[in-house]
Amino acid sequence: MIIPTTTLRNAVGASADIAKLWFESRTEKKTRIVFEEKGKLGDNGKGAVYAYFNDKDQALYIGLTSRTVKSRLHDQTSPHKKKEWWSQWSYMRFVQLPDDMDRQVLEFLLILAYSPVHNEKPKAKNIEELLPL
Repeated sequence: MIIPTTTLRNAVGASADIAKLWFESRTEKKTRIVFEEKGKLGDNGKGAVYAYFNDKDQALYIGLTSRTVKSRLHDQTSPHKKKEWWSQWSYMRFVQLPDDMDRQVLEFLLILAYSPVHNEKPKAKNIEELLPL
């Protein structure tokens, strides 16, 4: 039996929608002011998935880290503070997840759910682009 690609896309799409609800139910908006204050973010440094949003609630960027969220500002391979979107965000959310695979799965599902404008990877930013027919 061959399962149609649309069946898989629909299942992954439903999972992405549920992941978005799960993420939003376990996080709170952190403003730029809170982000910039030392010790106010509440990040334990054991890994997280994070999302940055503009003042219109549009997702700008979703990512993951195995360190603190703020450490991505200065990352040698992709320093957030030098990215085009950095000056555009008004709040962020993050959830701490110590397991790398959990972070990767959640990041992917959130990218599908939010379609952030500045993520370059993965290729599929929406469910219609996921998997070949």
